[in-house]
Amino acid sequence: MPEVAGRAPPPTAAAAGSTPAAAARYAGRLLILAALALAVSVIGRVSAAADHATLAETLAAIAERSGLYGLGGGGRVVAGLALVAGAWFLLRTWIIRQRLGTPLVPYLLAVAGAGFAVSGAGAIALAAAAPDLGGAAAETLDGIHGIAGKIGFVAAGLALLTAARYQWKVGGQLRRIAPVSAVLGLAMQFIWIDAATIMHPIVGTGFFVWLLVVGAMLATGRVERHFTAMVTASATRGRSHVG
Repeated sequence: MPEVAGRAPPPTAAAAGSTPAAAARYAGRLLILAALALAVSVIGRVSAAADHATLAETLAAIAERSGLYGLGGGGRVVAGLALVAGAWFLLRTWIIRQRLGTPLVPYLLAVAGAGFAVSGAGAIALAAAAPDLGGAAAETLDGIHGIAGKIGFVAAGLALLTAARYQWKVGGQLRRIAPVSAVLGLAMQFIWIDAATIMHPIVGTGFFVWLLVVGAMLATGRVERHFTAMVTASATRGRSHVG
């Protein structure tokens, strides 16, 4: 049966070690790296104890524990860059090339990564200059750090919401993850609501676990093998119908 125009041919057994298949494993490793870096970011930020009611109190706390606060910012930068790189590899997997997934997920993850990286850079700048900062400069850096982080979190949540549909569609173990992806992705949209602050640590932990689980499935090749089997079975059925 002729291939659909614009769609890559189904992967074969020989393609198991090909660049698209390897891309999924690299993407998985980078998602795991992003999760671990986000954990370091949270540890640094919490240890710095710099979340206060006023900017002046926050800057004073950052100045006292600038190393820890800078560590938190550095972790967020690494996490952001890892997400951007992971998204780049995801766009080169069979999952996307066969159009069983959507490029919207990696694009959203890339936006999330950019937001995290900018937020982390803002935190590092605050840690480096906190003793001498004041007025508009402090407010600007704090604003960049906070807003960029929220944009990154929202984009990551939208990526999870979008991924949930395709995870459910392909079945297998991914179908079990799909409801979690949907609920977690929706909960991540509440980052803008101050009243939902109590949820943020729980949702953040959920995102950390999601990155680890999905990253591990990609890194071990389980997701790619599942999609490859689907495409191969579909192609076999198509040939039998033609015959």
